[in-house]
Amino acid sequence: MGLNYRKHRRLGPLPIWRNVSRSESGTTVSYSVELGPFTWNSRTKKKTVDLPGGYFYTAE
Repeated sequence: MGLNYRKHRRLGPLPIWRNVSRSESGTTVSYSVELGPFTWNSRTKKKTVDLPGGYFYTAE
């Protein structure tokens, strides 16, 4: 199983997040852009929209 490390850091005042994950297989860096309820991830290319009541919709 091994030890995993994750960090989610905001880049300045822009709605951009830098995501770093480290595990046995290596280091992965991705970026997320958040505009209102819409989020896009650079590594997975997933698009997510937050919906009322704690729900969300994901399109790949």
